[in-house]
Amino acid sequence: MMRTLCSSLLVVAVALQLPAIANAHFLWLVRHVDNDAGTQLHLYFGETAEPDDPDLLDRVADANGWQIDANGEVKQLKFEKSSASLQAKLGDAPKNSMFVLQRDLGVMERGGESFLLRYYAKTGPVLGNKAWEKTDCGKHLALDLIPDKIGDEVRVTVKWQGEPISGAQVKVVGPGMKDFEALSDEHGQFVFTAAKAGIHSIRARHIEARAGESNGSTFTQTRHYSTLALRIPSSNNAADASVKSQSASKYPAIPEMVTSFGAAVAEGSLYVYGGHTGRAHSYSDEAQAKTLRRLDLKNGKAWESLGKGPGLQGLALVAHNNKLYRLGGFAAKNKEGDDNDLWSQADVACYDIASKQWQDLSPLPEPRSSFDAAVLNDKLYVIGGWHLAGETDSVWHKSALVLDLAADAPKWEALPEPPFQRRALSVAAHVGKVYAIGGMQEQGGPTTRVDVFDVQSGKWSQGPSLQGEGMDGFGSSAFATGGRLYVSTYSGKLQRLAADGQSWEIVKELERARFFHRMLPLSDTQLISVGGASMQSGKFEEVDVIELD
Repeated sequence: MMRTLCSSLLVVAVALQLPAIANAHFLWLVRHVDNDAGTQLHLYFGETAEPDDPDLLDRVADANGWQIDANGEVKQLKFEKSSASLQAKLGDAPKNSMFVLQRDLGVMERGGESFLLRYYAKTGPVLGNKAWEKTDCGKHLALDLIPDKIGDEVRVTVKWQGEPISGAQVKVVGPGMKDFEALSDEHGQFVFTAAKAGIHSIRARHIEARAGESNGSTFTQTRHYSTLALRIPSSNNAADASVKSQSASKYPAIPEMVTSFGAAVAEGSLYVYGGHTGRAHSYSDEAQAKTLRRLDLKNGKAWESLGKGPGLQGLALVAHNNKLYRLGGFAAKNKEGDDNDLWSQADVACYDIASKQWQDLSPLPEPRSSFDAAVLNDKLYVIGGWHLAGETDSVWHKSALVLDLAADAPKWEALPEPPFQRRALSVAAHVGKVYAIGGMQEQGGPTTRVDVFDVQSGKWSQGPSLQGEGMDGFGSSAFATGGRLYVSTYSGKLQRLAADGQSWEIVKELERARFFHRMLPLSDTQLISVGGASMQSGKFEEVDVIELD
């Protein structure tokens, strides 16, 4: 069967065995609110409360999960595997519900010690909701974490079998903050300050000197790890974090919130086409945008619809000489609720901005989606991607292509074979070179690796990797303006290639951390960011202007 596609959340795939990673990987529960459907509870197995190696999920697929409402009613949850997580559908679960989980990972051996590894996980409403103190989760969590808000700080109480416990080893990882490590005090508490709103990954460890036997293996102690995925709202908003920011924008919101779409700036206007409009991991013809839209960047008053076309996502849209070029992408042939039937396309079409007419061009040599494209010196470069064909296995492209747009009869030609196979990458042109930035590898998961094609020499070389973790290279967007090359990453950092081309520097923390979005030039000193999503809050409708120093 074809690997399940994940346009916004396909994640790290490292080939490690469970005993070798047990100290670094934990179970996490995260509740996601989708824009177009009910909420879902995601179970991740990683270092923090976000997707990691999907293959490891098979080892914990039998984990027991429960929903506990404010009245103490308990409902058992059933998880099903998706491409990036184990998921449980929550329907209309109240916002103040708690969600908990327990799972033994068996007997491990470290440093001459044999121990039983027991994991707990918990999530619930945003920080400040009274349900955290009122809902008793102790029946399901021997090691429990209970957060509350103390002024501008977050206080967490660690409880063991219902009583506060001192000396528990704790760690907090959150957006914009340095990793926090401490021991719980004599009251079982620790306090930290959140730097930014968003989901914070909190965990605690307690070692119990209790020997026993599990599945024929003996152990001398039990190590308990408990995690808490805590959503911390902005300081002026105590309600659930919203997809829609309260900050003002000079441009109107995008009419359809999309990911994995095409966008370009041409003749003073922003154009967007296609993309995924549905909830994460759910693909269908109904969930693919089919409208070419235009926003005049000078008056910025309203979006204009320029007509409909095929439903596509994972496509590219580039601008050149008063024309738009739409390339590839995949079409979902299935209806909503049916099994995925996804097919990459080879179609290439040109939209004449003056006449407002589409014209078919020479198709790609092979169907291709989840790639990116850029124009340099009248030539259109296509790099990365894969070929989806229904139930057959996906094929990762090893080729890169170029099309001479100035030729009388443009014809696709192959570039020297790239030394990589990646999809969900970003491609940008800068000072005579084409940069293939980040993406997802067929083996090894997301990467920050950057490869560079020199159009004059016709050779590939490896450039400096982006700053950050692998996910910072996944679903990024890149463009050059004002003589510098910029990349907007998953973690919300705007990175710029150093003047000597040997490193990346972080120049700005963006208001909205997006991926599978588009960042485009507005002027030599401004970029514009549109569409995309975050794992914490879903899709974005805001159009952001990024001021450059």
